[in-house]
Amino acid sequence: MTMIRSASIVRTLKRHLRASSITYRDLADRLGLSESAVKQMFAGGNFSLKRLDQICEVLTLDIAELVDMAVREAPLIEQLDLRLERELVSDTRLMLVAHCLVNHWSVEEILARYRIDEPGLVRILARLDRMGLIDLLPGNRVRLRLSSSFRWHEDGPIERFFRNQVQQEFLRGSFHAAGALQVVKSGYLTSEGQQQVLDRMSAVGELFDEINRQEQRQPIARRKGITMMMVTRSWNFTVFAELERKRPTAEDE
Repeated sequence: MTMIRSASIVRTLKRHLRASSITYRDLADRLGLSESAVKQMFAGGNFSLKRLDQICEVLTLDIAELVDMAVREAPLIEQLDLRLERELVSDTRLMLVAHCLVNHWSVEEILARYRIDEPGLVRILARLDRMGLIDLLPGNRVRLRLSSSFRWHEDGPIERFFRNQVQQEFLRGSFHAAGALQVVKSGYLTSEGQQQVLDRMSAVGELFDEINRQEQRQPIARRKGITMMMVTRSWNFTVFAELERKRPTAEDE
């Protein structure tokens, strides 16, 4: 049981005790323990399976129900620790499986598409579970732990990997095939005009996310990887910039 799961189980137990109007003193009486022992048990999250089973019996739950509720109620991840981002980038298979799961591939679809055997995939899933990206459930089912507002660290390992490897490979490809589009525009805009463009680009990005969410449950045989990159920034072509007149500085004046 990971630290996240343990904390979630304690929170779920406390919530059910409150809902049932059972105090620590009441629980202690039913378990044949002192109230201080029960408080210490909850504070440290140290429950043997036998003790957990006894508490569940008081609450008329079974352990499987408790664990399932704890997993569902656990807070979702907003951002990975930098150490975990580095771990993802350092292992191609780990990053591949994480990418597939984020895009709602099933375990069967991953096994069918990639050269990863089932025991190897289960080890990767267990690793992603320990990292907190997923919950690995019975039958090798997977539940994502990512918040809808999840984001990578700015200029962190994942962003640098994308910028240095994925982005270059992506831009070297052809954009003339069916389903591809390349739009390159250059001009001189006011700050207000630039903001209008940014707003429209953000809206298109939100549309992409919405369609992606709508189609997540479609089998992977009906979906294909699509990457959309929209970028804009103040920039002048280096060759042109070298021909610009030197602007006077305070010292020149």
